[in-house]
Amino acid sequence: PINSVLGVTTANIRKLSKRIGTDADLADHLWNSRYHEAKLLAVLIAPFLGDHRLNDWVVDVDSWDVCDQFAKRVSEVQPEIVDLVTDWVNNDSLFVRRAGLALIANHCVKSTDLTDDKVEVFTGLLKSASVDERQHVRQACCWALRELGKVYDHSHEVATSLALELCESSNRASAWVGRCAYKELELLVKIPDRRRLISRRSKSAAKYVD
Repeated sequence: PINSVLGVTTANIRKLSKRIGTDADLADHLWNSRYHEAKLLAVLIAPFLGDHRLNDWVVDVDSWDVCDQFAKRVSEVQPEIVDLVTDWVNNDSLFVRRAGLALIANHCVKSTDLTDDKVEVFTGLLKSASVDERQHVRQACCWALRELGKVYDHSHEVATSLALELCESSNRASAWVGRCAYKELELLVKIPDRRRLISRRSKSAAKYVD
């Protein structure tokens, strides 16, 4: 069950986190409380040093928004995430698996050096996770596959190929992920002065696309 909710907005939690800065002890105290907003604040002020601490925290994630903020924060402070992603996506726990998928998505958004080897690892994990019928996992899997396809030409080719493969799957969850991702992937184009691929329907792409 979700923690008790105080009703504090995420915007105010972010403002408070900027006033506090980084505080490991306070983050641990907040994380161990029973309040939803306290966990969100803990994620924003925690330094997240070491995989051991991350694995201790991830098993206590109990809502999708804390999960996604947690993954985003990890992506900001952990340059090497392949081992974490592999362990989390292969975990059967709902929010641990979602955290792994959200970490892939956030890493793809921020990465400037996504290697072909990482693309291969991520693609394999997304394919295996796509069979999970739980809504929070399916949605995160689609999200990660779409973000993978936006990084550069090769990742787009690989992501699109996987999406089409999943569309033909007899597994309903996999087919849903494939259809969900392909709707966006098929519209992506590379334009000058943009690091990532963008939709051909966007204003930025209009003058480059017939």
